[in-house]
Amino acid sequence: MIWRIFAEAVVVLHLGIILFFTISAVLLAAGVFRGRRNWLTFYWCVLGLAVVLRIGDWMGVLKSCSITDLEYMLRRMYDPSEIWMRDRSLLATIAYNTTGLEIPEFVFTIMWGVIAIVMVGSLILRRK
Repeated sequence: MIWRIFAEAVVVLHLGIILFFTISAVLLAAGVFRGRRNWLTFYWCVLGLAVVLRIGDWMGVLKSCSITDLEYMLRRMYDPSEIWMRDRSLLATIAYNTTGLEIPEFVFTIMWGVIAIVMVGSLILRRK
C-alpha cells in the first residue's frame, strides 16, 4: 500500500511540474515577472532542462520521461501484473479521462513548442 501512495505522490509531483511551466509561461508572457532577474535565471535554467528532455523524448533518444519511469517502478512494487500501465503520456491520459477524446501525442509536443516560443518571445520583446 505504501508503494501506491508513493506512486500517486509522484503523479501529483509530475502534474505540479507541468502546471508550473504552463502557468509560468502565461504569467511570463503577460509580464508579471518583469524586473525579477533571479526568478528569470532560475526559470530559464529549469525550462531549458525540461525542453531538452522533452525534445529528447520526442526524437526517441529517451524512451520515456524519467518521472514516469519512477512512477511505473513504484507501481510495479505493489502490482506486478502491469494492468495499470499507460499506453499514452500523462497529459494525454488526463485529457482522455476528463473529456473522452483521444488526442495524438504530437499535439502535446506542439503545445510545449508553442509555450517555449511564447516565453522566448516575451523575453525578446520585453521592454524595460
